[in-house]
Formats: sequence, structure tokens, C-alpha cells
Amino acid sequence: MTMVHASLAPGAQLVMPWPQNFNALVYVLGGQGAVGTERRPVESGQLTVFGEGDALTVEASTQQDSRTTTLELLFLGGVPIREPVAWYGPFVMNTRSEIQQAFEDFEAGRLGTVPASHPLAESDEVSEQIDSALD
Repeated sequence: MTMVHASLAPGAQLVMPWPQNFNALVYVLGGQGAVGTERRPVESGQLTVFGEGDALTVEASTQQDSRTTTLELLFLGGVPIREPVAWYGPFVMNTRSEIQQAFEDFEAGRLGTVPASHPLAESDEVSEQIDSALD
């Protein structure tokens, strides 16, 4: 799997080499720009799925909004696993029966628990570090 965070200055273009056997997703964390050789517009919160190719092309708009001065991108990809996907609620598995088992395990408390507090968080040393950071 590959994951890359990139920040592009206004008007900058990035042509990122990419393995042809990898799938490719680009999520826009912030800003505005265009993707692909077709220069399709994208903005914050949008996801682009690239087709086959050996490079990903992204360009930042010359003007960005007031919330971000750059185009912030997250590139994700890897070799496709070519497995079936079953999804429901928070669970993603390979089959419907695995989803049913996950719900049964969840309802029975077999997925574990997250403690409300951690022993280190209650120590005097950590409390002093937190207090000094807040001052």
C-alpha cells in the first residue's frame, strides 16, 4: 500500500509516478484544484478514483479559499486484493455471514473494550505535564 500527503502551492502542478498495477485514489483534504489530464475540478472533501496509467496529475488552483493557502491531498493506492466485499454499518468483511458473526461478536462483547481511563493518565507526572502545557 502507498500513502502520500502532498501540499501544492497555488498554481503548482504535480505529476506523480505511479505503478501501473496499483489502484489510485486522491482525497482532497483542503483547497481547490484539478485532477487528471482532463483537469477535472476538485475541492475539499472530494475523492478521485484514477484509472490505469503510470502517473497521477494534480494541479492547484491559482486562488485558494481563506481556510487553506495550499491544495492539500492524500494519495492512496496499492495492488488490488480482488476479494469480495460485504459491508454493513461499521463492519467490512468478505461475506454476509462474516458480517452477521461480527454483529453477534459485538453484541456479546467479544470485540474487547476501551478503558474509560488509562493508568498513566492518572499519574502525577502526566498530570503535571498536562498542567504545564495548558499554562
